Amino acid sequence: MANKNSLTLSFEDRLIAMDKKLDQLVATRRKSLEWLSMMSEQVQSLDAFREEVRASLEPLFSKLQNIDDFIRILSHATSDVSRRVEEIESSKRMAG
Repeated sequence: MANKNSLTLSFEDRLIAMDKKLDQLVATRRKSLEWLSMMSEQVQSLDAFREEVRASLEPLFSKLQNIDDFIRILSHATSDVSRRVEEIESSKRMAG
């Protein structure tokens, strides 16, 4: 009979230990889900911020593209004027 009681106590001890482990696993899982939720909120916030930044910078990019085009045109015009001035100076030297 004593052997049966010790066996029952051993099973109870094991069940109690298993319950504790399961409680720990549940608590860990719950905490992990809380962290994932917080991270998800942060990612959504960053996505919204990225969209705001993109919307506010698109006009600036457009202006920069216009400036690049203007600089390209100005560079070609400067080269053309420089070539013409050289031609005029060259023809003056030949004539003079």
